[in-house]
Amino acid sequence: MNIIFGAVITLSSAILLFISPDAVLASFISGGEKALSLSMKLVVVYAVWLGVFGLLEKTGLSSKFARLLKPFNKLLFGDVPPLANDYMALNISANILGMSGATTPMGIKSIQELEKHPGTEYAIAMFFVVNATSVQLIPSSVLALRTSMGSVSPADIILPTILATLVSSVIGILLVKMFIRKSNPLTEKEPFKKEK
Repeated sequence: MNIIFGAVITLSSAILLFISPDAVLASFISGGEKALSLSMKLVVVYAVWLGVFGLLEKTGLSSKFARLLKPFNKLLFGDVPPLANDYMALNISANILGMSGATTPMGIKSIQELEKHPGTEYAIAMFFVVNATSVQLIPSSVLALRTSMGSVSPADIILPTILATLVSSVIGILLVKMFIRKSNPLTEKEPFKKEK
């Protein structure tokens, strides 16, 4: 992918140098300013949500939320370690709120926790698909992006986003259930114990 982007930038810069040499530097500076401005706006949005999720984790509300999602998680992922279930619940809730960038730390922690235990390959594959397709009820990243770009009605994308992510999630989950075998983690006699 980097090679393709590099080739496109090099080719377009070379063409622009021949057509309008004075516009090359101006377009690079203008593009850089827009990218920096947009990045700063998104950093603020992500910082707020990461702070909220940090508070949920510190106050123990994340564990309570994970308990609420446990039947759903068990249906999708099978038996998983309790700590991984906590991180997965936070990840899924962040995805539902449309904070795809804020989900990354919880997703990484979930996978790291799952990889410590044998027989969790199915849960890892399913979690990857659920995380990638993720139903979004409030696409807050896209709403923030549209608002920062001056959209007249940034919320117009909510219904199409819900429908598109719901369809992609259902198809992804069905494909994992069809093509990946669920194995029992450890043994059925020895379920996961709550980490201290």
